[in-house]
Amino acid sequence: MNTDILPASDDILLTSQAKEISSSLDQCMPLNRRVAVLHFPLDDNVGNHMMWLAITTYLKASGICIAYVANEWDFNIGDMVKAIGDGAVLFLGGVTVSRLWPRHAEVKRAVAAACPDNRLISLPSTMLFVDEDDRREASTIFGEHRDVIMMARDPVSAASARDVFPDHISVITIHDSAFLLPPQPRITDLIQHDVIWLARNDMEGSDFKTPDHVKVFDWPSIDRKIFNVLSARIGSKLGRTLPILQPLTNSVVNSSYQEISRYIISNGNRLLDQGKVLVTDRLHPHVLTALRAQPCVLLPDRFGKNRAVWEYTSHKYSTVHWADEPDQALELANTLVAAQR
Repeated sequence: MNTDILPASDDILLTSQAKEISSSLDQCMPLNRRVAVLHFPLDDNVGNHMMWLAITTYLKASGICIAYVANEWDFNIGDMVKAIGDGAVLFLGGVTVSRLWPRHAEVKRAVAAACPDNRLISLPSTMLFVDEDDRREASTIFGEHRDVIMMARDPVSAASARDVFPDHISVITIHDSAFLLPPQPRITDLIQHDVIWLARNDMEGSDFKTPDHVKVFDWPSIDRKIFNVLSARIGSKLGRTLPILQPLTNSVVNSSYQEISRYIISNGNRLLDQGKVLVTDRLHPHVLTALRAQPCVLLPDRFGKNRAVWEYTSHKYSTVHWADEPDQALELANTLVAAQR
C-alpha cells in the first residue's frame, strides 16, 4: 500500500484486510475456470464502481479469465453460458437479495435456473430483509442449486443469510470488496468547506434533518465518458452478432467499464476534496475517506447496514468515527475540524 497517503496504522490495517479479502476470494474461485461478472453499474453511485473496479482488478491480477461482463440492459444469459462454459458467475455486492432492489434478486434467480452446474458467488453484500414475506421470497432465489457461495460483508448479514437461505448454500463473512482498492489521492488545495454532508436520498436513506449551514449533497449525475460507453455498447453488439469475436469484444467492454468506474471514483474523490471533514449516511463514502485519510463521521442508514460494516471493518481506521444522530455528528465533525487547525 501507499504509506505516503495513509497513517502507518491505517496502512497496515488496509493491507491486512485486503489480504483477507483476496484469500477468501482465492478459496471461492474454481481453479482454471472462466468467470462472468454481473452487473456493471450503469449509474452514478461511486460505491458500486468501487466494488466493480476492485473485483475486476483482483481477477485480472489473479490471472482469472473474465469471459463475460454485462450491464443490466445488455445482459444475455445465453451469451454468458457460452462464454464461461463450466466457469463461475460472480454477482456484484451491495444490497442484492431483498426486494429493496428487486432487479438484483431477479437476475440471481434467472442465472441459478439457467446455470445449475456453474458455481455462483455473490460478492460481499449486506443481507437485509424488509419483512417476513421478503425473507421467504429471498430463500427461494437459488432454488435447489448446490454450488452457491454467499459472501456477507459483516457478521450481522451472515447470521441473517444463514437464517434465511437453505443449509446447502455456503455463507462466509468477509470485508466489503472496496477495501481491495489502493489508497486514494486527496487534494487539500481544493478544500472549500470545513464540513460537507453527503446524505443519501433514496429508500435506504435515514431521513435525518441536515444542518442548514453546511454543504449538503448526494452523489450527482455525471457526464460519462461517452467514448467509453459507446465502446462498451459496440463491443457487446459485435460480440452477439459475431460470436467468434466475443473474447476480443468482451475484453474491450471490460476495459471500457473499468475506465468508466475509474472516472466516477475520481469524480467522487474530487467531490470529497471540497471539505475537511465528511458526514454521511452512505456506506461507501466512508470507505473512500478511509482510503484517503480524510476524517469522516458515519451515521446510521435506515436498515442498520452502516453500523454492521463499521463494527466489523472500519471502526479501527483512525479517521472514521460514528455518530447516532445529526447533532452528535455535527459536533464531532466540528471537533475534528478544530483538531486540524
